[in-house]
Amino acid sequence: MVNSSLKQLSYKLFPGQCLLCLATTHRPKDICRGCEQDLPWLRTRCQRCALPLTTDALCGTCLKTPPRFDRCLACWEYGFPVDGLISRFKYHGDRASGALLGELALTAFKNQSADALLPVPMHWRRQLRRGYNQTELLAAQWGTALDIPVLRALKRVVATPTQQGLSARARQRNLKGAFTLIKAEQVYGKRIVIVDDVLTTGATANSLAAILRRAGATEIMVWCLARTP
Repeated sequence: MVNSSLKQLSYKLFPGQCLLCLATTHRPKDICRGCEQDLPWLRTRCQRCALPLTTDALCGTCLKTPPRFDRCLACWEYGFPVDGLISRFKYHGDRASGALLGELALTAFKNQSADALLPVPMHWRRQLRRGYNQTELLAAQWGTALDIPVLRALKRVVATPTQQGLSARARQRNLKGAFTLIKAEQVYGKRIVIVDDVLTTGATANSLAAILRRAGATEIMVWCLARTP
């Protein structure tokens, strides 16, 4: 009670700023209430791949060709203004935007259980240029909040071109042989969560899920910030 009162007082004395509208906010989050409510929250979606739908069901693609993973959970539909926050986080070194998105996304994952989180690996050259792997930061944040260990069992061994703008088939070809499992014993018999920022065609998640499935993972989930329509 005392700690809670002190925190509330600190927000009053030292207000923050909304990362979207730049308004002063006295909340513990770097976003005002109005902007948070206006985010494109993903309400109804495919129960397998989280594709935005008008009702909770399976999309046509998952009915015809189910993905290698068991289920994807996403917090938002990829669109304004979440797309801008993700871009700032991924490409412009804005870790505050990433931390905010990670905190807000916990509402979608807090009732889930898993044995380990596994961030999508980035090739070391790209990570060196960027300075960090955004999925590792998300996994660390969620792992700490939910008390789930984070694994570094996968490695990206091929520096593939960016997936942005590629078709689903081109993305799959682009990822052929890109990943390798370096610690198979860590995933055998485990419920694994692949952590990503955005799920688009699902090519990356499918490639990783296939590797994890061969290594004996019993359940494979995907947690991401946003899902493209």
